[in-house]
Amino acid sequence: MTDTIYRERAHLVAHLAAIYPSAIGYTDPEEPEWAVVNISLPTGQACWHIAPDDMDLFEHVTKANYVWDGHTTEQKYGRLDHATRIKAAGKWVD
Repeated sequence: MTDTIYRERAHLVAHLAAIYPSAIGYTDPEEPEWAVVNISLPTGQACWHIAPDDMDLFEHVTKANYVWDGHTTEQKYGRLDHATRIKAAGKWVD
């Protein structure tokens, strides 16, 4: 079940990475086998660890290292929620 949930999440993160500027790299020394995708939302950075089995979903993402801004999981989802509210209200155009 856990692998299925991670795979479902990876599909959604891959979609976000296709919409917004993004990069993927092996930047977390505590999880060296898992890549980290960094998505630059209009409301700030959001990063997710990507399981090795899900890397096929991220072939469209630029391979690069980047600097993590130190955001927490709570901040990440706050930024995502804020970006969703702005987009839903039609306050910016891609």
